[in-house]
Amino acid sequence: METVRDMSNGMGSYMDTGAATATATATATAKATVIAGLQAAGLGSGRRVVSTLFALMLALLPVFVPVAQGQSLIQDEQGWVYVNERGEAVLRPFIYDNGPDYFEEGLARFVAKGKMGFHDQSLKIWIPARYDFAFPFVDGKAKVGMDCKFIPHGEHRSVRCQHWENISNPLTAPKNQPEN
Repeated sequence: METVRDMSNGMGSYMDTGAATATATATATAKATVIAGLQAAGLGSGRRVVSTLFALMLALLPVFVPVAQGQSLIQDEQGWVYVNERGEAVLRPFIYDNGPDYFEEGLARFVAKGKMGFHDQSLKIWIPARYDFAFPFVDGKAKVGMDCKFIPHGEHRSVRCQHWENISNPLTAPKNQPEN
């Protein structure tokens, strides 16, 4: 048995349903703090500067958030979710570093019914959600675990799995290799 550190802040399929409210509250608190600081510095109400800064942040958000092609990423009462043009939920990304998982070697992790799988930027599922935990792909391989337990450590947690295996990236694996 091996224990590994999960730095996702306990998010993903395990996200607290109050997270969207907490995020909105944190954003409002941050904005109020910036306005108060600008007022203390003698920059009038500070609201115009803050509005400009938040508009810039929103404009740059797509550059820093790995949004799937042709889809929108929103937060609902359960957390982050990719939605189609009709606003229907398509899939829920695994949350890592307080946002959706990064694409590594063309794939990112997602969660469904408490399991993890991998999708591409068009949200095509390449590896169905069947693992209790999965690491991103590195050099064509990803370490995946089954029969896992999550152990909290402050705001982070470790994962201890009874069974680990390596799977191949279907985007880079030779075509004559069997599917995982």
